[in-house]
Amino acid sequence: SQMMALDLAYRYSDYNTTGGNSTYRVGLDWQVTDPFRMRAGYNRAVRAPSVAELFSPQSLGLWTGVDPCAGADPIPSAADCARTGVTAGQYGNISASPAGQYNALYGGNPELDVEKANTWTAGIVIDAMDTMQISVDWWQIKIDDTIANVQAETSLRECIAGSDALCENINRGLGGTLWLGTSGYVQSTVQNIGTQTWSGIDLAWAYSVGDNWNFDLIGTYTLKKETTPLPDAPETAYDCQGIISPVCYPNPKWRHTATATYDSTSWWAITARWRYFGEVDYEDTADQLVGENGSLGRATNYFDLNAVFRFMDVHDVVLGVNNVFDKAPPLMGGSISTNGNTVVGFYDTLGRYLYADLTL
Repeated sequence: SQMMALDLAYRYSDYNTTGGNSTYRVGLDWQVTDPFRMRAGYNRAVRAPSVAELFSPQSLGLWTGVDPCAGADPIPSAADCARTGVTAGQYGNISASPAGQYNALYGGNPELDVEKANTWTAGIVIDAMDTMQISVDWWQIKIDDTIANVQAETSLRECIAGSDALCENINRGLGGTLWLGTSGYVQSTVQNIGTQTWSGIDLAWAYSVGDNWNFDLIGTYTLKKETTPLPDAPETAYDCQGIISPVCYPNPKWRHTATATYDSTSWWAITARWRYFGEVDYEDTADQLVGENGSLGRATNYFDLNAVFRFMDVHDVVLGVNNVFDKAPPLMGGSISTNGNTVVGFYDTLGRYLYADLTL
């Protein structure tokens, strides 16, 4: 069979803080032949600032990282550090924070406008046979006027690299420090600034063998995860594809979840799951725990098992274990970890985890 469907949508929103905004969508779904389908779409989206982003009081807080111009032998030159407010007498004499924490000015901004995003998707779906389906989709999301803080360490590093606009965020205090007392800080209040361009390819595969076996895989290959904190300063752009750093949450180029299920079609079934996170490279020099090779090493694999036992038609018991081989998360220091010397919420921090569930 053949089919072509056009999907159109429009919405107008009026916010009492940012005014009127239009969003819309165009989508095309084309069943070329029985086993082959094409799909594409464009979306225009906006996000209005929240109450917290608009009206949070401005105050000093802490950020974890490194002041490149602190210490007895700074890596940047005296001229580069001067861009951040370091005087000739202070160069080489600025005390680094023993806790690795520095001051920043955080808070809201009542002058914020909406974020604007353009999202493109295009893909194909192939029903290779009655029991197997494969889909491949390319996607790109570009967000302008992002509501965000320019990270304090980004301001420091990019100021040293030559971004005059970010140098204005740096206010050195006692002895040229950014942590003694409250006189020194890096301004990091919320504002409409910068762009984000993320793109990738999603792969989905499902396959059934008879009434008993089912296999599937869902994965994403990241093509780009680029952030430009200041659109007028392209030198501030950084791409987090395959990277972990003080400004990049770990983002492997490829990650997937694959499952295999055997269902007896009677009173029991068992499922094995494979969670794969590709290698991420460390882009910085401060974190000595990561190792001298500048990488977090091999890809990370987690394997999970669970079994379902059914009884009396509508009741069941589930027994399972996640991270069967008790894979430990990679160890890293405070400049890139979120808690517990690793990235909690990305890597598995619980180790082998057993659970049971009874449904009546």
